[in-house]
Formats: sequence, structure tokens, C-alpha cells
Amino acid sequence: MRVLVITETDACCGPMAAAFLRDYSPSIEVVSAGKKPSESIDSMLVMVMKECLIDISGYEPKAVSELDETAFNQVYECPDLPCPATMEECRVLRDYIKNEAYLFFKQIRL
Repeated sequence: MRVLVITETDACCGPMAAAFLRDYSPSIEVVSAGKKPSESIDSMLVMVMKECLIDISGYEPKAVSELDETAFNQVYECPDLPCPATMEECRVLRDYIKNEAYLFFKQIRL
């Protein structure tokens, strides 16, 4: 199964959701992309994901317009919330996205 995670910038919520979906099932191919992608992901994001033993340090945001959406079985419009200003806010956001990604994962696995 191929899943496309779409957000506005692909710099915060999208990469986190994609990483969690990959973590839930290695058999799912997940690509994250943004409508208006940023140049890079938030550095705090990398640190808080490492706390979950997930390394996304080499991730580079992609543009949805460069992908063929028909090549994916599922499209997940990830909640696109503002990137947090502090590590604690980043942890709260990470945990929220982790839960949202899990709820989506349960839907597609039924």
C-alpha cells in the first residue's frame, strides 16, 4: 500500500505523520509532500522525533505538484498546525500527530 501525506509546507506535521505511519507498518510506503513546501524541516522536530527513536534528520520537504497522486492508494490530509516555538510545544504537537496518524492507520488497515 502507498500512502501520500499532504500538508501545507511539509516541514512539520507531514513528516512526523509519515514517519509514524512507516513505524506502524514497514509494509506501507509513505510519502509526505506539501502544497507550498518549505526549504527544510524544523530542527526541533528532528530532536523530538529522535526521542521516539525515529530519525528524520535527512528529510527534505517535497511538493505535491511534483507527485502523481494517482500512484497512491490512500491520501491523508494531515492536520497542518503551526510549527511550535518551544521543545515542550513540539512534544505536544508530536504526540497529537502520532495519535492522529494512528487513527488514520487503523482506518486503512480495516
